[in-house]
Amino acid sequence: MAIGEVSGDSMRIKSLEFYAVRLPFRFAFKHNLASRTFSQNLVVRAIVTSDERTEFEGWGESVPRDYVTGETTESALLRLKSEYAPRLANQKFPSPNEVIRTLKDEFYDLGLDERPLGASWCALELAVLDAVARANSLILSRWLSRNDRQEVEAGVVYGGVLPFASARILPLALWLYRFYGFKTVKLKVGENLEDDLARVKKARAVLGDGVTLRVDANAAWTVDRTMRFAERARPFKVVSIEQPVAASDLEGLAKLSSSLPEQIVADESLCTVSQAQTLAYEKIVSGFNIRLSKVGGFLAACEIAEIGRRAGIALHLGAQVGESGILSAAGRAFAQAQGPFENCEGSANFFLLKQDLTKENLTTGLGGFGKPISKPGLAVTVPPKKLNDLVVDRQTEIKNGSSRNALMRC
Repeated sequence: MAIGEVSGDSMRIKSLEFYAVRLPFRFAFKHNLASRTFSQNLVVRAIVTSDERTEFEGWGESVPRDYVTGETTESALLRLKSEYAPRLANQKFPSPNEVIRTLKDEFYDLGLDERPLGASWCALELAVLDAVARANSLILSRWLSRNDRQEVEAGVVYGGVLPFASARILPLALWLYRFYGFKTVKLKVGENLEDDLARVKKARAVLGDGVTLRVDANAAWTVDRTMRFAERARPFKVVSIEQPVAASDLEGLAKLSSSLPEQIVADESLCTVSQAQTLAYEKIVSGFNIRLSKVGGFLAACEIAEIGRRAGIALHLGAQVGESGILSAAGRAFAQAQGPFENCEGSANFFLLKQDLTKENLTTGLGGFGKPISKPGLAVTVPPKKLNDLVVDRQTEIKNGSSRNALMRC
C-alpha cells in the first residue's frame, strides 16, 4: 500500500497557530559550527475538524538553524504566516490520502525540494499530519511506512552523541555512556587534530571494542586533514566520519568517499531532496544523516530515505540539538516507518532540556531503547501551561481564513 493510502472521514483545517519557544539546556552544547545554552524552536498547533463536528488537535515542531538551512525562528515564523500557512488554512480534504497528496504538491510547488528552507514547513506539515492521524485513528508509522515492509513494533534503539568536553569531563561522560548501554557513540571533533585523536583514543579505551564509534566534524576539516585523521585513527576503529568538509565541497566529499574505507556521511550537505539526488546519483557519499527539521518534514525525509536505499547509501536518523518531545516523537515514528537505520540519534530530552514541552517523556531508556509510538498521531500532549511558560516571541493564528498576531511574553 502506498504511503497515505487509507480511507477516512472528510476533514477541514480549521485553525493554525504558531509559536516561538525557548528551551533552556542543562549544560552548554558545543560543536564546530555553534555553541549554545538553549534552543529556540518553532511550534505549530493545528486544529482539524472531522465532518465539521469533532475537533482534533495536532502538534508540529522544527528547529531553525541559520548555519544549516539559513533560517532563523523569526524568518521561519514570517514565512509560515505569509507563504506557507495560507496554502493550507481552511482547506477541505475528503480523506487522509488527499492530505498526503496536497502536502506533497504544496512542498514541490513552493520549491522546497530545491530550496533549503524546510524547517518552517516541517513544523506545519507535522502538525497537520498529527491532527489528521488523530482524526482518523491512524498510527503514523503504519500510515507512512515503506511500501515493502511491515510495521516495526519493537521501538527504536538510539546511539549517544558526545559534544566537545574538557579533558577532565570527557572520561566521566564516556563512562556514563558505557553504563547507560549505548551501542553507538558519536564524538564531535574538529578543533585540533591531536586533541581529536586523543578523544577518539580515550573513547575506545573507555567504551571497549563492543561499541561502534563515529565522529562528526561539522564541516571543520579539509580533505587532507580528514585523510590524516582517518589514517591515524584507524587503530581505534572509527566506523564513520560525518560532514568532514564544507557543505558545498562535494568534490572533496567524493574524493574522501572513494579513498577511505570509513563511511563518509553527509549532514549539512543534505538539506533538500535535490541535494539527496545529487549525492546519491553521483556517488558522492556513502551515508545520509536525515533530520526531519533540516530536510523539510516527514514526507521529504521519506523520499530522501528512498533515494538513499536505492543507491545503497547507509541511512542515519539525525536530530537537531534541542528538540522537544514533539519532534522527538516525530523522529521515532519516522524511524519506525522507514527503518531500519544504521544509527539513530535524538530523544535525549531529559538529559539536555531543563524543561520539555510535552507531558510524555520521550527520553531513551537503558541501552538507548525508545518505546514505539503506538497510538494515533505523534501521541504526545502539550499542556498549555508548559507552552505558555516557554513562549518567547509571537503567536500567529490563522483561523477561518483570517490572520492575527499577538505579542507574547519576551
